[in-house]
Amino acid sequence: MDAGARPPDFDTTDLFGKAHRLHDFRRKTHVVLIWHPGATPEEKEAWSRKRRAEGQRWTWLQAEALVPTSAPVALDPGTYLISRWGHVIAVHPPGVWDMERVERDLLTFESQDCCDLSKAP
Repeated sequence: MDAGARPPDFDTTDLFGKAHRLHDFRRKTHVVLIWHPGATPEEKEAWSRKRRAEGQRWTWLQAEALVPTSAPVALDPGTYLISRWGHVIAVHPPGVWDMERVERDLLTFESQDCCDLSKAP
């Protein structure tokens, strides 16, 4: 899945263990989809701790972190930033993800989305 693509709907869980469908977040929040099938239970727990510790930033950015419950079709390991409109904004390699990068990508997307002068009269 590349930037600009629309991911298919599939089962996910948030970093607190609650089940969701990916498309449940459309038109509501941005999604940080973490697909790292080789992640250890310790790494996944670290993601959960990090998500809890940075909760205010996630709320402010109107974003949620999700992990696919099984291998989505044709999805390479990585961290996928998906806009609330259902398009992939950015793709980062699997492994450590940081809130600074997520925030920078989302703020860049938001500024371009709200100020797209190519659509001006």
